Amino acid sequence: MPPSSTASACARPTSTAIATWTWLTLEAKLQEAQKHRLRLVATDGAFSMDGDIAPLQEICRLASRYGALVFVDECHATGFLGPTGRGTDELLGVMDQVTIINSTLGKALGGASGGYTTGPEPLVSLLRQRARPYLFSNSLPPAVVGCASKALDLLMESNTIVQSMAAKTPEVP
Repeated sequence: MPPSSTASACARPTSTAIATWTWLTLEAKLQEAQKHRLRLVATDGAFSMDGDIAPLQEICRLASRYGALVFVDECHATGFLGPTGRGTDELLGVMDQVTIINSTLGKALGGASGGYTTGPEPLVSLLRQRARPYLFSNSLPPAVVGCASKALDLLMESNTIVQSMAAKTPEVP
């Protein structure tokens, strides 16, 4: 597990107390957060600077033990990692343990702009009503939506693109 990987947790989403630490201290932070109603572990799936992959299996195991939700930023993994390009949660077999995924429509999905968040319907609804970047931004241009939609279609139809890229790159854990 990469020493440079970090995980962040916020004991209460309304609090401004957000701490960052190495994954080695995650269990201690989750123990401290037991007094709070909601616990969230947030991490990148793939770290762009060094190519490290988050230890999602361990993170999910600890999150489950301490009743925390798992949030993964897959901006550097969507379209690249996992058998069908769904990201590190697919690569490491923890798709059913990750509650929230955030990613971009740029990079592998067209390189333009925009992004998305997946998760439970009440969360997505809350974000639509309260997320400032969502409320105060213009809608995406139709061409960007069309390109991103087609990129997702290609990934869903076949894993040929992902497998071709994997064959050309070094093995990941």
